Amino acid sequence: MTHDELQSKTISYLRFPLTLGIIFIHFDLIEHVFTYHGVQYGLDRPLWYVFIINFFSEVLPQIGVPLFFIISGYLFFHGVDFNGNVWQQKLRKRARTLLVPYLLWNLVAILIHAFYLIPGLFPNAGQEQICITPLRLFHTFFANFPNQGIFVMPADSAVTVGGFPYPVNLPMWYVRDLMVMVLLSPVVFWLIQRLGKYIVILLGIVYFFYHPLFEPDGSWGVLMSQAAFFFSWGAYYAIRKEGFVERFRRCPYMPLLYLPVAMADALTRGAGYNLYIHQAGVLLGVVSAVVIVAGLLEKGRVHVNATLAGSSFFVYALHTSIMFEVSKVVFILFRLSDNLWSMLILYFATPVFTAAICVVLYILLKRYIPSLCNLLTGGR
Repeated sequence: MTHDELQSKTISYLRFPLTLGIIFIHFDLIEHVFTYHGVQYGLDRPLWYVFIINFFSEVLPQIGVPLFFIISGYLFFHGVDFNGNVWQQKLRKRARTLLVPYLLWNLVAILIHAFYLIPGLFPNAGQEQICITPLRLFHTFFANFPNQGIFVMPADSAVTVGGFPYPVNLPMWYVRDLMVMVLLSPVVFWLIQRLGKYIVILLGIVYFFYHPLFEPDGSWGVLMSQAAFFFSWGAYYAIRKEGFVERFRRCPYMPLLYLPVAMADALTRGAGYNLYIHQAGVLLGVVSAVVIVAGLLEKGRVHVNATLAGSSFFVYALHTSIMFEVSKVVFILFRLSDNLWSMLILYFATPVFTAAICVVLYILLKRYIPSLCNLLTGGR
C-alpha cells in the first residue's frame, strides 16, 4: 500500500468512529440527566460511574473535532498550487459543500425542535415559546445562546447565560468555524509560507493556554483558537506536500503515552489544572488515533466501509435532533430502571442506536431522493 493510499484510507476510516464519538460527547449522562415522564434517573453517581462517563464522553471522543479540522486543513490545500484563483474556486465549491448543508441542517433542527413543542405530543410541550425576529433568527443559526434565539423559555426558568456560541443544530458549530477558516485560508497560506512550522507551533501554544488561562467556561475565542491551530496544522503538511499520516506514524509509541494522560484527564475532571491535562491529551490523542488506524489498515486488520464513511456527515448533522428521543425508546425497549447498570446500558446503547437510525435514513434518502441527500451532505 502506497503512502497516498494509506493516507486516503485512514481519512475515510476515521470519519465514522470519530462521528460516533461525538454522539457520546453529546449524550453525557453526567452533564445531562436522563429524564423520562418527569422522573430523573441515574442521580446516584459513585466515582467509578463518573469516571466511565467522563472517559467515554469528555476524554476519548474529544479528539474528533480537532482531527476533523486537521483533515479539512490538509484536504483544502492538498494537490494544488494555492493562489487567488484557486481560492475563489474553492470558495464556490465550499458554498455547496459547507454553507448549503449548514443552513439546511439548522433549518431541519428548527423544524424538529418546533415539532417537539406541539402540545399533547411531548411532555415538555408548552415550556418554550417561539419568537421570530431577524436578530433572533441570526442568533438561532449562528450563536444560539440561551433565550437569544427564536425558542424562548419562560422568564422564571433557570437559564444559563454565556458559554460556547453554538448554532441551534449544535454540531454545526464545526462547519461554521470551518467556513471561517476557509475564508481566512489565504492568511493561513501566507503565514505558513513565511513562517513554516513556527506559526503552527505558535497557534498550538495559543490553543493550549487560551482556554485554561483566559476563558475556562468557553467562548468564541476558545473555539476559534482550536479551529485556527488544527486547520493550520493539517494545512502545513499539504502546503509542504507531505502526508500527515506518514508524519504522525513516526511517533509509533504515542498511544502508550496517550493512555495514562487520558485516564488522568478523566480522573481530574473539575479540578483547576484539569484543562492543561485535557489539552495535552487532545494533542496526543489526534496523533495516536492516526497511528493506530493507519497501522490496522496497513496490516489488513480493518477495512474501510464505504457506507459508514459516506454517511458520517449525515449522522453528525442529524444525531442531536433525535438522540434524546431515541434514548427514551432504548429505555423502554430494554426495560431499564433507576440503577447504575441500567444507566450504563442506556449510555452505551443510545449513541449506537442513534447512529444506526441515522445511517438507515441516509441509505434510504440516498436511494430514493438522491438530490435531497446531495444537498444535505454537500455531495459527500
